[in-house]
Amino acid sequence: MRYLSSQCHNPGPKTVVNEKTSNTDVSLPADNAAGEDKDNPKRRQILDGARKMFLSKGFEGTSMQDVARAAKVSKGTLYVYFDNKESMFNALVLKECGRMHETVRRIGVGVGPVEEELCLIARRMIEALLEREVLAAMRMMIGAAETFPDLARNIYAAGPMRTILLLGEYFELRCSQGDLVIDDCKEAGAEFVDLLLAGLQRRALLMVPPFTDAEIDALVERRVSRFLVAYAPPHTGKE
Repeated sequence: MRYLSSQCHNPGPKTVVNEKTSNTDVSLPADNAAGEDKDNPKRRQILDGARKMFLSKGFEGTSMQDVARAAKVSKGTLYVYFDNKESMFNALVLKECGRMHETVRRIGVGVGPVEEELCLIARRMIEALLEREVLAAMRMMIGAAETFPDLARNIYAAGPMRTILLLGEYFELRCSQGDLVIDDCKEAGAEFVDLLLAGLQRRALLMVPPFTDAEIDALVERRVSRFLVAYAPPHTGKE
């Protein structure tokens, strides 16, 4: 059976609910975790300065004074919006994660063929997660996780965990429409993320030359196909 069509090529978040994974408990940040001031121009100015400093000096090498200088604000102004550099880093990550999650929501509406939507979701996820700044942030967080474990857990909750939950909701929708048969949609979300990104992020994080767009398209086709074969309803009649 061939299941793929040819078209498939804020300061620190507030804890709202605990979601359990196979390895640990994480606190899931709310979607509006950035707070009412998230669109404040001064806040954006500070985050732009923080981004420049984190990329040039790394997380642990960046001080609040560095950010104040890059953002062209006083150190006192920084503390009006952020308690410390961890909350700045967290806010930057939440912004990037929110952008990707909004894309997943926009594509995963359940109105087209499931394989086409999943391929689009997969491609957009890969594009977002392999961006230079995202990879740089991941390297920084891996290096700083032992020193800042709470920040690392918050970032896991805002990024991978929320992605898994969004995918789980999408799979529930598809199951309700008879397109998939899945007992545990949240677990299937985790499987999809691992299947899709296995090898890709590792290569990128370790500076291995990237795949071409054509190679990534082919990889998405293969991995989405494997996922759908595992969860396809019986007797779909698809060739």
